[in-house]
Amino acid sequence: MGNHILATDSPAAASRSVPAPIDFGKLEVCLEDAACREVERLLHREARLLDTEQFSEWLEQVLDPGIRYVVASRELRYRKERRYNAPSEMFIFNDDFTFLKARVDQFNSGMQWRTDPPERYRRLVTNIEVFLTGRNDERLVRSNVLVQRSRRAYEIDQFTCCREDRVRRCSAGSLRLVDRRVDFDERSIAGRNLLLFL
Repeated sequence: MGNHILATDSPAAASRSVPAPIDFGKLEVCLEDAACREVERLLHREARLLDTEQFSEWLEQVLDPGIRYVVASRELRYRKERRYNAPSEMFIFNDDFTFLKARVDQFNSGMQWRTDPPERYRRLVTNIEVFLTGRNDERLVRSNVLVQRSRRAYEIDQFTCCREDRVRRCSAGSLRLVDRRVDFDERSIAGRNLLLFL
């Protein structure tokens, strides 16, 4: 997995900047119940598709072709620390649609060693907040996620993260995920690997 860090080799990936952290404190909360429920249904459907290994359907039904998918880990220094000017975060994944599809194709090929015996997943998506962006067809979403991965008798890993998403209505009328920035809580990966979608 380490060779996947900063995966910006494709032209599409190189042409788009990494989504910056969103300051939700400056945004207006969406109070329209129907709009919030639609966003929640999108995230719940995504969790079901990923938990049941329907990765191709996830690509087709949830993601926008222009998506940027970033998983970042932050170095938490002492608050009084002033010595470092280097960035405090590193990117574990920095993918566009092409890279995400390649990961799905690898899984579907049957050649990925993690797929046999199969893994089981449970995703809990909570604390979903929906915010306005100034565009009628677009919303920003903040949510917390807990993922448990089980394999064999004793291989159990848990991952927690905060997700900052941008969703937009596509030409077909449904909401699609345009940007995802995952704030991964662990500084180093405690589980066996991070071969999953957060």
